[in-house]
Amino acid sequence: MVRTSARNVRPTLSSDARDKLAAALGWHYGRFKESREYQMAPIYFDMLVEWHEALSADDQELCLTLADVMASAHKGAAEGMAASLPPSPRCLL
Repeated sequence: MVRTSARNVRPTLSSDARDKLAAALGWHYGRFKESREYQMAPIYFDMLVEWHEALSADDQELCLTLADVMASAHKGAAEGMAASLPPSPRCLL
């Protein structure tokens, strides 16, 4: 069976807190079309940008807060915080 690369796969939505955390931390790569990360999975990162733009202002603020939490000594709490976000594209990476 031929394996499809992440570059060509359209992700499904996921309610898993890990996928939501990955989306909250990685959506900005969709804005940098020349980055190596974007080139690896452009459809995924485009979907992350769409997902982020559709979030309420409070949820967009939560995404920024999650980045701060991940950089702190309390990064274990980030996944629980991300669980309150709406379903996000499933992480392909």
